[in-house]
Amino acid sequence: MENPQRSFVFYPMHNQAPDVNNPQGNDATGAFWPGAAMYEKYYKKLGCDVTMFKFDNHLPGDQRRASILNALSVGAASGWYDAIVYFGHGYKDGMPSAGFNLKSLDELTNAVWAYGQYSVKVVLYACTCGVDGGYAWRISEAMKPWAQEGYGVYGHVSAGHAFMNPQVRQYPNGGAVTGTKTAPAGKIPQWCKALADPKSTLWLRFPFMSAEEIAAEL
Repeated sequence: MENPQRSFVFYPMHNQAPDVNNPQGNDATGAFWPGAAMYEKYYKKLGCDVTMFKFDNHLPGDQRRASILNALSVGAASGWYDAIVYFGHGYKDGMPSAGFNLKSLDELTNAVWAYGQYSVKVVLYACTCGVDGGYAWRISEAMKPWAQEGYGVYGHVSAGHAFMNPQVRQYPNGGAVTGTKTAPAGKIPQWCKALADPKSTLWLRFPFMSAEEIAAEL
Protein backbone atom coordinates (compact mmCIF):
# COMPACT_ATOMS: atom_id res chain seq x y z
CA MET A 1 0.00 0.00 0.00
CA GLU A 2 1.19 3.49 -0.87
CA ASN A 3 -0.24 5.94 1.63
CA PRO A 4 -1.42 9.25 0.11
CA GLN A 5 1.11 11.74 1.42
CA ARG A 6 -1.10 14.70 0.55
CA SER A 7 -4.90 14.54 0.42
CA PHE A 8 -7.62 17.11 -0.20
CA VAL A 9 -10.96 16.17 1.38
CA PHE A 10 -14.15 18.15 0.75
CA TYR A 11 -17.62 17.62 2.19
CA PRO A 12 -20.84 19.62 2.87
CA MET A 13 -21.37 21.90 5.83
CA HIS A 14 -25.12 21.46 6.23
CA ASN A 15 -27.55 18.60 6.46
CA GLN A 16 -29.93 18.26 3.53
CA ALA A 17 -33.69 18.14 3.99
CA PRO A 18 -35.03 14.58 4.42
CA ASP A 19 -35.69 12.56 1.27
CA VAL A 20 -35.74 8.92 0.17
CA ASN A 21 -31.95 8.60 0.43
CA ASN A 22 -31.70 10.75 3.56
CA PRO A 23 -34.82 9.90 5.58
CA GLN A 24 -33.49 11.28 8.87
CA GLY A 25 -32.19 14.51 7.38
CA ASN A 26 -28.76 13.99 8.95
CA ASP A 27 -26.69 13.12 5.89
CA ALA A 28 -23.85 15.53 6.60
CA THR A 29 -23.54 15.14 10.38
CA GLY A 30 -24.44 11.45 10.29
CA ALA A 31 -22.24 10.24 7.44
CA PHE A 32 -20.20 12.80 5.50
CA TRP A 33 -18.60 14.50 8.51
CA PRO A 34 -17.75 11.23 10.31
CA GLY A 35 -16.27 9.72 7.13
CA ALA A 36 -14.12 12.77 6.45
CA ALA A 37 -12.99 12.89 10.09
CA MET A 38 -11.99 9.20 10.10
CA TYR A 39 -10.04 9.64 6.86
CA GLU A 40 -8.22 12.64 8.30
CA LYS A 41 -7.44 10.95 11.62
CA TYR A 42 -6.13 7.76 10.01
CA TYR A 43 -3.74 9.39 7.56
CA LYS A 44 -2.57 12.17 9.84
CA LYS A 45 -1.62 9.52 12.39
CA LEU A 46 0.65 8.07 9.70
CA GLY A 47 2.29 11.44 9.20
CA CYS A 48 0.43 12.31 5.99
CA ASP A 49 -0.88 15.78 5.20
CA VAL A 50 -4.66 16.10 4.90
CA THR A 51 -6.32 19.36 3.83
CA MET A 52 -9.95 19.45 4.93
CA PHE A 53 -12.59 21.72 3.40
CA LYS A 54 -16.18 21.90 4.60
CA PHE A 55 -18.03 23.79 1.87
CA ASP A 56 -21.29 25.72 2.33
CA ASN A 57 -23.82 23.63 0.43
CA HIS A 58 -26.48 26.32 0.93
CA LEU A 59 -24.66 28.56 -1.55
CA PRO A 60 -25.62 28.60 -5.25
CA GLY A 61 -23.85 25.88 -7.24
CA ASP A 62 -21.36 28.19 -8.93
CA GLN A 63 -20.32 29.67 -5.59
CA ARG A 64 -19.96 26.21 -4.05
CA ARG A 65 -17.70 25.11 -6.89
CA ALA A 66 -15.65 28.30 -6.70
CA SER A 67 -15.07 27.87 -2.96
CA ILE A 68 -14.00 24.23 -3.41
CA LEU A 69 -11.65 24.99 -6.28
CA ASN A 70 -10.15 27.92 -4.38
CA ALA A 71 -9.53 25.74 -1.31
CA LEU A 72 -8.00 23.08 -3.56
CA SER A 73 -5.64 25.67 -5.04
CA VAL A 74 -4.66 27.22 -1.71
CA GLY A 75 -4.06 23.84 -0.11
CA ALA A 76 -1.86 22.73 -3.01
CA ALA A 77 0.56 25.61 -2.53
CA SER A 78 3.26 23.34 -1.14
CA GLY A 79 2.84 20.45 -3.61
CA TRP A 80 0.52 18.25 -5.62
CA TYR A 81 -2.11 15.98 -4.13
CA ASP A 82 -1.96 12.19 -4.12
CA ALA A 83 -5.68 12.00 -3.35
CA ILE A 84 -8.72 14.19 -3.95
CA VAL A 85 -11.59 12.85 -1.85
CA TYR A 86 -15.28 13.79 -1.85
CA PHE A 87 -17.91 12.89 0.74
CA GLY A 88 -21.39 13.91 -0.37
CA HIS A 89 -24.39 13.07 -2.48
CA GLY A 90 -23.89 11.75 -5.99
CA TYR A 91 -25.78 10.67 -9.06
CA LYS A 92 -24.81 9.44 -12.51
CA ASP A 93 -24.09 12.89 -13.90
CA GLY A 94 -22.57 14.72 -10.97
CA MET A 95 -21.91 15.53 -7.34
CA PRO A 96 -24.94 17.63 -6.32
CA SER A 97 -23.80 18.48 -2.81
CA ALA A 98 -20.74 20.18 -4.31
CA GLY A 99 -22.57 21.69 -7.28
CA PHE A 100 -20.71 19.74 -9.98
CA ASN A 101 -22.59 18.34 -12.97
CA LEU A 102 -21.89 17.60 -16.63
CA LYS A 103 -21.70 21.28 -17.55
CA SER A 104 -19.09 21.96 -14.87
CA LEU A 105 -17.11 18.73 -15.33
CA ASP A 106 -14.23 20.61 -16.98
CA GLU A 107 -13.88 22.85 -13.93
CA LEU A 108 -13.24 19.80 -11.77
CA THR A 109 -10.98 17.91 -14.17
CA ASN A 110 -8.91 21.02 -14.89
CA ALA A 111 -8.30 21.32 -11.15
CA VAL A 112 -7.29 17.66 -10.94
CA TRP A 113 -4.83 18.30 -13.77
CA ALA A 114 -3.47 21.40 -12.04
CA TYR A 115 -3.18 20.12 -8.47
CA GLY A 116 -2.94 16.33 -8.66
CA GLN A 117 0.02 14.02 -9.01
CA TYR A 118 0.09 11.95 -12.21
CA SER A 119 -0.88 8.99 -10.01
CA VAL A 120 -3.62 10.89 -8.13
CA LYS A 121 -6.61 8.95 -6.83
CA VAL A 122 -9.98 10.71 -7.11
CA VAL A 123 -12.27 9.02 -4.59
CA LEU A 124 -15.99 9.76 -4.68
CA TYR A 125 -17.69 8.49 -1.54
CA ALA A 126 -21.02 9.24 -3.16
CA CYS A 127 -24.01 7.33 -4.52
CA THR A 128 -24.08 6.14 -8.15
CA CYS A 129 -21.14 8.22 -9.44
CA GLY A 130 -19.48 4.94 -10.42
CA VAL A 131 -22.24 3.57 -12.67
CA ASP A 132 -21.54 2.74 -16.32
CA GLY A 133 -20.75 5.96 -18.16
CA GLY A 134 -21.18 7.96 -14.97
CA TYR A 135 -19.28 10.82 -13.38
CA ALA A 136 -16.34 8.72 -12.25
CA TRP A 137 -15.93 7.42 -15.81
CA ARG A 138 -16.14 10.94 -17.22
CA ILE A 139 -13.45 12.21 -14.86
CA SER A 140 -11.27 9.26 -15.82
CA GLU A 141 -11.79 9.88 -19.54
CA ALA A 142 -10.64 13.46 -19.14
CA MET A 143 -7.39 12.20 -17.59
CA LYS A 144 -6.48 9.67 -20.29
CA PRO A 145 -2.90 10.96 -20.73
CA TRP A 146 -2.19 9.76 -17.17
CA ALA A 147 -3.44 6.25 -17.89
CA GLN A 148 0.06 4.75 -17.55
CA GLU A 149 0.91 6.68 -14.40
CA GLY A 150 -1.34 4.86 -11.95
CA TYR A 151 -4.14 7.39 -11.51
CA GLY A 152 -7.57 6.09 -10.56
CA VAL A 153 -11.13 7.28 -10.06
CA TYR A 154 -13.46 5.43 -7.68
CA GLY A 155 -17.22 5.64 -7.21
CA HIS A 156 -20.24 3.70 -6.01
CA VAL A 157 -22.62 2.07 -8.48
CA SER A 158 -25.68 2.22 -6.24
CA ALA A 159 -27.36 4.28 -3.56
CA GLY A 160 -26.17 3.40 -0.11
CA HIS A 161 -24.05 4.45 2.84
CA ALA A 162 -21.59 7.22 2.08
CA PHE A 163 -18.44 5.17 2.67
CA MET A 164 -19.54 1.66 3.69
CA ASN A 165 -21.21 0.84 0.36
CA PRO A 166 -19.40 -2.24 -1.01
CA GLN A 167 -20.52 -1.68 -4.61
CA VAL A 168 -17.42 0.18 -5.80
CA ARG A 169 -16.07 0.52 -9.33
CA GLN A 170 -12.75 1.95 -10.42
CA TYR A 171 -11.58 3.59 -13.62
CA PRO A 172 -9.88 3.62 -16.07
CA ASN A 173 -10.92 0.29 -17.51
CA GLY A 174 -9.32 0.25 -20.95
CA GLY A 175 -11.67 2.97 -22.13
CA ALA A 176 -14.77 0.94 -21.24
CA VAL A 177 -17.70 2.78 -19.68
CA THR A 178 -18.03 -0.06 -17.14
CA GLY A 179 -15.60 0.23 -14.27
CA THR A 180 -13.58 -2.60 -12.79
CA LYS A 181 -14.98 -4.15 -9.63
CA THR A 182 -12.83 -3.18 -6.66
CA ALA A 183 -13.84 -6.34 -4.78
CA PRO A 184 -11.42 -9.15 -5.77
CA ALA A 185 -12.87 -12.07 -7.67
CA GLY A 186 -13.96 -14.79 -5.28
CA LYS A 187 -13.79 -12.45 -2.30
CA ILE A 188 -17.07 -10.55 -2.59
CA PRO A 189 -18.64 -11.90 0.65
CA GLN A 190 -15.48 -11.05 2.59
CA TRP A 191 -15.33 -7.63 0.93
CA CYS A 192 -18.93 -6.84 1.87
CA LYS A 193 -18.36 -7.99 5.44
CA ALA A 194 -15.22 -5.85 5.79
CA LEU A 195 -16.89 -2.70 4.50
CA ALA A 196 -19.89 -3.28 6.78
CA ASP A 197 -17.63 -3.60 9.83
CA PRO A 198 -17.48 -0.23 11.66
CA LYS A 199 -14.09 -1.21 13.08
CA SER A 200 -12.55 -1.86 9.66
CA THR A 201 -10.51 0.81 7.89
CA LEU A 202 -10.48 -0.99 4.55
CA TRP A 203 -12.96 1.50 3.08
CA LEU A 204 -10.45 4.36 3.42
CA ARG A 205 -7.41 2.31 2.41
CA PHE A 206 -8.51 0.35 -0.66
CA PRO A 207 -7.97 3.18 -3.20
CA PHE A 208 -4.28 3.05 -2.34
CA MET A 209 -3.93 -0.73 -2.32
CA SER A 210 -3.27 -3.14 -5.17
CA ALA A 211 -5.81 -5.83 -6.02
CA GLU A 212 -3.37 -8.39 -4.61
CA GLU A 213 -3.09 -6.51 -1.32
CA ILE A 214 -6.86 -6.28 -0.96
CA ALA A 215 -7.28 -9.98 -1.73
CA ALA A 216 -4.57 -10.95 0.75
CA GLU A 217 -6.20 -8.92 3.52
CA LEU A 218 -9.60 -10.47 2.88
